[in-house]
Amino acid sequence: MLLREDDSLPAWDAAHGRYAALEDKIHAVITWIDASRDEAVALDALAARGERRGPLHGMLVGLKDNIATAGVRTTAGASFMSDNVPEQDATVVRLLRASGAIVMAKQNMAELAWGATTQNATYGSCRNPWDLDRIPGGSSGGSGASLAAGYCEASLGTDTGASVRIPAALNGVVGLRPSVGSISTNGVFPASYTQDAVGPMARSAIDAAQLTEALLRFDPDEPYSIRSTGLPATALIGDPLRGLRTGVTEQFFFDDLDAGVAKVIEVFLAWLAAQGVVRSSVGDFGQDGAHEHWTRIVQCEAAMLHRKRLESRPADFSPDVFGRISAGLGVPGTELARSLDWRERYRQRLDGVLDDLDVIVSPVVPVDVPLVGGYDSREQTAALGRITYPWALHAGPTMSLPIGFHPVSGNPVGISLTAPRFCEAILFKIAAAYQQDTDWHQRWPALVAATARTQ
Repeated sequence: MLLREDDSLPAWDAAHGRYAALEDKIHAVITWIDASRDEAVALDALAARGERRGPLHGMLVGLKDNIATAGVRTTAGASFMSDNVPEQDATVVRLLRASGAIVMAKQNMAELAWGATTQNATYGSCRNPWDLDRIPGGSSGGSGASLAAGYCEASLGTDTGASVRIPAALNGVVGLRPSVGSISTNGVFPASYTQDAVGPMARSAIDAAQLTEALLRFDPDEPYSIRSTGLPATALIGDPLRGLRTGVTEQFFFDDLDAGVAKVIEVFLAWLAAQGVVRSSVGDFGQDGAHEHWTRIVQCEAAMLHRKRLESRPADFSPDVFGRISAGLGVPGTELARSLDWRERYRQRLDGVLDDLDVIVSPVVPVDVPLVGGYDSREQTAALGRITYPWALHAGPTMSLPIGFHPVSGNPVGISLTAPRFCEAILFKIAAAYQQDTDWHQRWPALVAATARTQ
């Protein structure tokens, strides 16, 4: 879904026009792939003859810059990878191309996917198109900002702790952390092997569902890949919501919630009730321990990945990222073992809760979209991620769905929807029904709308 005042303007040209007009303000892209225009022209010609290459024919997709693209540099947001040009596409890129999608940009991100602000000292301080004084979230900040700015129709980010869901919420788009292992991470520069997930993002829930469906494939070349046993992502779209069982996580997740965010969420919960969705309360399932154990697991895996460079070339990292990753070098093995065991037991407890529910509803972030606060992202990351880590440790999918705008600041607000493992179709069923009844996802930042009128 692109914003076009003139429907005769090809989609690629409209997107590139906004990129050319706005990028010096937003810094959402590390590399724009100019050669993708030739592919777009060829696919438009096929469509004019009534032919389609696949279910995503002609969809303009941007990629977070830790996803490998053959012949196009892939930096992972790190200065020491500025000249890295992969020889092969990541598995998800091959699937995109086979489905007819056009990969047209590599998007800005937090350095090595560490941080929730995407204030990257090497590739630019990414800003939120809804308010240029505010962050786009991270670490997939460029993926969310590119969608909000109308550079593309869909994006792929990666989510280790909340790196798809936070920028989706802050930029007013749909973002999915899929079931663990259901979308291949082969060819994705890792932050944490056992916690990373590739996450589809789009303004439209239906677009995001179609993108997800194209990527939910078992990958024999990926050691963490697992064959999904769920329905296709689009399978339930259009079905009524009446009778769905929804749990609301009143403990922990709603603590210290911004009043404006809470007001928007209450309106969404009322909409669910009006659809005949049955609501119940969800109690304690260990969610307050998630941050500790997630942090330990991820820091240790990152320290293992970067150990030689941390010890021999510490200046290759920003001080912020160096401090966060190197902390994993000092974690005793017994403490890591404790956290790995805790994660498995936690997943069992959460599976038990979801045995009686179709979806759990919670805020994505407890605060309004933060103002830019400098390159050290620890404080803002902690505030934004406080209630996302419990879902990062879940084996099933969690979605961020845009549900309106903050009544004071006017910034986007998202809601978190969590389902049992391999039940992505339930999330898209709810999201598509909500977007059919509302127009939040069709609204554009004033900066973007003004640019479209001048094209």
